[in-house]
Amino acid sequence: MERGPIMRVLAEIKGTSKSLRLSLQGRETPVEIEQVMEAVELHSANGIRITTAKNDIWLDASHVSAIWHTRDEG
Repeated sequence: MERGPIMRVLAEIKGTSKSLRLSLQGRETPVEIEQVMEAVELHSANGIRITTAKNDIWLDASHVSAIWHTRDEG
């Protein structure tokens, strides 16, 4: 997956209680990212650094198969 869609969702959930689930190649269960404080595109073609309330996460978007999060329809 390209990082553009992931960055758009991360920007939407930044500073909220919403979470993002990532389906990664080679992993049976999705990874859930919550309490996003910052997301930055790295110099590499697909790299993203995500800062949450508890963790710093470095992600290569090319290993992401799918993403999903709950939208507010209210």
